[in-house]
Order: sequence, then structure tokens, then C-alpha cells
Amino acid sequence: MAFVAGVAALWTRVAWRGVRVSARFRPARAFLGERVLLRIEVTNTLWLPLPLVRLSVWLPSGLRGAEASQSPTMRGFRRRVTVPGRSRVTIDLPIDPRRRGEYWVERLSVELADPFDLAPVAREMTPEDALLVMPEPRIGIPADVRRRLPFGAPAPSQRLFEDRERFAGVRPYEPGDPLNRVHWKLSAHAGMLHTKLFEPTRSAHVELALDLATGEPFWDSIYPQIAEDVIGWASFLARQAIDSGWRVGLVANAHLSRGRGPLRVPPSSARGHEAALFAALARVPNEATSDLAPVLRVWGRRLGRDASVVVVSARPGRWLEHEMTVLRRRGANVIHLSPLAVT
Repeated sequence: MAFVAGVAALWTRVAWRGVRVSARFRPARAFLGERVLLRIEVTNTLWLPLPLVRLSVWLPSGLRGAEASQSPTMRGFRRRVTVPGRSRVTIDLPIDPRRRGEYWVERLSVELADPFDLAPVAREMTPEDALLVMPEPRIGIPADVRRRLPFGAPAPSQRLFEDRERFAGVRPYEPGDPLNRVHWKLSAHAGMLHTKLFEPTRSAHVELALDLATGEPFWDSIYPQIAEDVIGWASFLARQAIDSGWRVGLVANAHLSRGRGPLRVPPSSARGHEAALFAALARVPNEATSDLAPVLRVWGRRLGRDASVVVVSARPGRWLEHEMTVLRRRGANVIHLSPLAVT
């Protein structure tokens, strides 16, 4: 008995030496409805084998394990493996996302047992790797609605647009130039108006304006399920526009961080812009924090005459209708889509 107790005490001291456990999502970004793998790797760098390793993985409420592989007693997985010396064992756990958002593994419990399972040594860890689930439309967009979109096909190659990210210089102001192109600092220094110039590009851009309320005022029209339909439609429209070669911007009457104003993602062709756009759609709350009309009023001041704006609103209010009319008068191509029109 003393020998067994000594061996057990020695096991508790050396069991975790050279053992590393990691958990990562593959892929780290997925659309709602796509299957994701949670890859757990157990690495043993010592010559001493690990006879029995018990793994317990707890998933958050927005994730669900595949029916055939999940544990019947918990929201997650339980596995048992043996890790030989100086080797690595990889376990892929299938996961089905249930809601959009950003998720982490709640808890990962690893227990190392000796050959006789007399003195198991357990540790709990929280992996830092996150899974970003991007939205998909719950309601299909009809073909007649898609025909109204400005990016049903790639932009005509013979038409040129202005790239707002590439400043090309200034010239003297001419009658008819929009006021949002005036270089005010240079005009004040030179004593006469000057207009900003941008490099031409063949890539058009579209602005997606999301109204997460179902009317005005917004505090009296909060329906999270309808807002989820609006966000899902916006995700579909963004993918269609990007596939057609358009640059996509986003504005919504909700905020990701309190006190930082409404959500805004300007259109860009920079690397990583698509990831930032869909990450914003995945994280945006499904409750409005203001009316879309004042947000669109401020956002519309920077739009040019050749801009395309797609307003996704279940039931636009009187002031939002007014702002869309103002944008049309300025020459913008404004299209309104409503998920309620097809339910």
C-alpha cells in the first residue's frame, strides 16, 4: 500500500510535465448553417505515455454539438484517448452554430489518469480562440426583389467612379460642384474655393443602411426577430455585392459599444475589409438604439451623386421616407427592401 501511495504521489507530480492541450475552431469564421470543427490537440513531449486522458468540453448556448457525437448529459462533448510518449493526438468535434455572434468555449476539463486510475489529475482551462458566426437570411429573398438591386451584375467596365480612399489633388471650384467635395482648409488658406479630386476606379460601391426598428419612434418598435431578418438580408446582399465586384459599406441604427454612436463601416477595397464588414454583422445587436433617419441624414452628406444605397427596413417611418427622398433628389440610387413584404 505504501508503494502504491508513493507511485500515486509521484504520478500527481510528473503527470502534467510536458503535456500541452489546445482547442481551436476550424474555420474561425463561418456562416450560420455551416458545420464547424472544434479541434483539440493533446501533445505529450515526454517519453512517458499517458494511459488515459479524459476530455470534457462545455459549449455556450449558441453552439450545439452534432447529434451523433455530443454528450447526452451535457451541452458539449466527453472523450477518452490514450497518448503515447513523444506524440500528439488530434480530436475533431463537429459543431452546428444555432445563432449568429461571437463564441468561446465555456470550459475545457482535462483529466490525466494513471494506468490503474487510482490518482487522476485534473485541470480546467478556458481556450482563448473564438468562433465568429456570421448571419444568413432566415427568409429567402425572391427573384423579383433581387432584380431591383444595383449589383445584379458587375458594374459596366466603360463607366468610371471615384475612389474616395485615393486623394488625387485639388482644382479651383466650379459651379455645380457638390459642397462635400470642397477642401475647406485649403480654401480658407488660399482665399478661394477649391474642390478635392480623387483617382478614378471601375469598382462601384454600395451603402447598406439597416433599420433594426419597425417604425418610428424606435423605442416603440423593437422586435428582435424582425431585426434578425434585416441583418440576415444585409449579409446576403453584402455577399452578392462583393461577388459582383462592388465595394460595400454599412450603417445601422445600433451600436457595438455603448457611447460610440451608430454602427458605421465605410466602403473600402483594403485588405481585411470584408472580414470587418461581416464581423460587424455578426456582432451587431438586434435592437435599435436610435431612429435610422438622423443616422442616414449624417451619413448621406458624404455620398456622391453616383452612390447606390440599399435601405433594408421592415416598415420605414415618415422621417426615414423623407431622408430617402432627399437622397434621391441629390442623385443617389436609393432602393428600399422589406423582409415583411415576403412573409
